Amino acid sequence: MGRSGGEHGAGSRRALAAAGVAFAVRLALILASDRVVADVAIYRKVAERVLAGAWNPYELPARFYPYPPVWVWFEAGAEWLARHTAVGFPVWVKLPVLAAEIGIVLILARWPGGGGGRAAAWAPWLYALHPVALIVSGVHGQFDSLPLFFTLLALRLHERGRLDASALALAGGIAVKSFPVLLLPFFAARLPSLGRAARFCLLATVPVGLLLVPFAAANLPALVRELFGYSGFADFGWIGFYRGLLWLDSGTLARSEPPYWGVLPGVAKLLFLAVYGTLLLAFWRRRLGWSLAEATLAVFLAFQALYGSVSAQYLLWVVPFAVLRPDRFVPAHAVAGTGALLAFYSFLHPRVLFADPSLAPAGAGAAWVAGVGAVLLVGVAWLVFLVRRGLLEAQRVAEPGPP
Repeated sequence: MGRSGGEHGAGSRRALAAAGVAFAVRLALILASDRVVADVAIYRKVAERVLAGAWNPYELPARFYPYPPVWVWFEAGAEWLARHTAVGFPVWVKLPVLAAEIGIVLILARWPGGGGGRAAAWAPWLYALHPVALIVSGVHGQFDSLPLFFTLLALRLHERGRLDASALALAGGIAVKSFPVLLLPFFAARLPSLGRAARFCLLATVPVGLLLVPFAAANLPALVRELFGYSGFADFGWIGFYRGLLWLDSGTLARSEPPYWGVLPGVAKLLFLAVYGTLLLAFWRRRLGWSLAEATLAVFLAFQALYGSVSAQYLLWVVPFAVLRPDRFVPAHAVAGTGALLAFYSFLHPRVLFADPSLAPAGAGAAWVAGVGAVLLVGVAWLVFLVRRGLLEAQRVAEPGPP
């Protein structure tokens, strides 16, 4: 009893220490990057129009709001607070992201034994100080940490057998950004019956559908155009790498939007869906001996490597799940991702990093291209490694033990 209580107390202190460091470092970055630029500038435009009476964000100019209808109220709330306090909009709008980041650290700190049965006591610290998480959430201000928090929570609840709560947590992630819906069939594949799987899927999707009803009733074409017509930007991914190579060759940088890339975005979608479907089928048939956390990591890696039109913040998706079972690819992805992000912002959005854009280093464009290439190489190699490990684990489990 005393030893158990002591271990629990020590674990709580370690969790709070990691969360405290994560909070302090991120808050410092948020305060140091208090600028209305890039995505933060778009958030503010949406907020201003909503507070002026344009309640439906899907009727705003194209690509202002390609998300489910939850984040808009964070944007509007941040603008209202900025108008009534001395704290600026960029700080207010990043605070919910900061809260999600701390939540991720705390969940990782309480994860039993790490993913796949191997201890990962350093997981909360690896995330707390991960440069990709620091840059995307603290500096850039993208809010992918919110759906990632709900996804990680859904995984933890699923492992504990709290299936309804897990489904509702996954619904929370989908309601903020839709990408966690990719994981829904993988969650369902680990349920004991079709009835339980159907219940899980309904609980994870119906709440999001209900949130969309008022916007669909007001203007269904606008909702479909903005929410379902979004195809990303060719800043990262293999189309982004190709875009960079063309710039190195010609000196002219093409636009990143999908209409400028002809059939390539469609090819990228088909490529990802083919690999995604193959992984899902193998997981469903237990040909891949993955935990749900490993399956999540593999799906997000496949998206990052194969989808083609990938934005900067997508590099964060793999991080919370990778640190649960750290391997040699975790530092490789951190180095490649950090270099690619810093070069990308320095080249294309210098005010994200620098109050004075002239401080951006020369050669950032070439470094961006090299960084994107490095992220792709690491991602593909990592995915192959995970698949091989999953196949071997499934084979080991299927082999009969000694008589």
